[in-house]
Amino acid sequence: MSTPWFLVRKHLADHWVRSGLTMAALSLALFLFCFVTSIVTTLDRAISSAAANRLVVQSAVSLFVDLPLDYQPKINAVPGVEDTSKMQWFGGYHQDESQFFAQFAVDHERFFEMYAKDISITEGPNGETGEAARDAALAALAAERRGTIVGSGLMSQFDWQMGQTVPIEAKIFPKPDGSAWDFVIVGVYEPIKTNVDNRTLWFRWDYFLETITGAEGFGDLGTGVFMVNMEPGADAAAVTSSIDALFANGPQKTVTTTEQAFQATFVAMLGSLPEYMQSIGGAIVFAVLFSVVNTMLLAARQRTRSSGILKALGFSNAALARLFFAESLFLSVLGGGAGVAFAKLSEQSMRQTLGPNMPGYGVEWSTIALGIGIAVFVGIVAGLGPAWNASRLRPVDALRSEG
Repeated sequence: MSTPWFLVRKHLADHWVRSGLTMAALSLALFLFCFVTSIVTTLDRAISSAAANRLVVQSAVSLFVDLPLDYQPKINAVPGVEDTSKMQWFGGYHQDESQFFAQFAVDHERFFEMYAKDISITEGPNGETGEAARDAALAALAAERRGTIVGSGLMSQFDWQMGQTVPIEAKIFPKPDGSAWDFVIVGVYEPIKTNVDNRTLWFRWDYFLETITGAEGFGDLGTGVFMVNMEPGADAAAVTSSIDALFANGPQKTVTTTEQAFQATFVAMLGSLPEYMQSIGGAIVFAVLFSVVNTMLLAARQRTRSSGILKALGFSNAALARLFFAESLFLSVLGGGAGVAFAKLSEQSMRQTLGPNMPGYGVEWSTIALGIGIAVFVGIVAGLGPAWNASRLRPVDALRSEG
């Protein structure tokens, strides 16, 4: 006889509370698994997407110790160096300190050219798009000393408009008169690579320098790091050692690394967190596997008499096994699939929630495939026990059962 597939739907409906709770548990488990896996893959992707031809020059003492400004022309003179830009962390806030986002002072005439493969300027000061947006925004930035190019995420978060003047309260670099810094939005960018966040404010270094010069507590102002683009074909090791050799005797020794290595240091600060999160994901799957197995074993025990009746009517062991496998797979794939789908659909909201702490957060298709594969695996494993018990069941014993 053929397999009575309608019984799968009937069995699930008869115990809809148990079925619903099992699927909900699977959904939550696979969502969490995809989330923690995506954090690890996002960290790895941020490192791998960093430019291979870019170096970061920082103080050998600490990232928080500034480098002298006269280092820049010396770095530019090193063979293999194409261009450099100062990059200074600003550390201010807009409206509320809790609404954290990054601000950097950069050499505007160089920086956006150096980062042309990382940052796409998508909107100009008069609504320009495409290549025209880039040209118009950079021209406006050159004309307006308070000009800034901001990420699309900030435009959405604060409902900013093009041309708007944005006040930023300074925590590290207060203005001499104590007032807020004013920045005028002249362009909007979208990140091309995941090592750049869409919630950053870039502004002119000369505006920063002119404003802060003479402020109380600041002497000879330096810069946090120099970003260096190498010429095509340049040897990174040779350029790195040449730059550091220039400043081996001070006044500030430097440590020059590739951008990938620089990004990796921030991941290294997390210690074993990525491995810890992966172990959490594995534990979640392991725990939910037992939950589904227990559900299926309970369902099989409750249907011992009905299984015996089916056998007495002539249904084969294989037909009964297929029923239990179908029920188990339905529970796991539907529940797990819902969790995986929710992880993907919530990608944008999670990216906004994580913000600059996890730029470029995304659920990769390989993670989705892995999640679906886990759901199928759980369904198969959970169906093995009931299918095996059903194949060994004797109709006479089943009909006597009171389970």
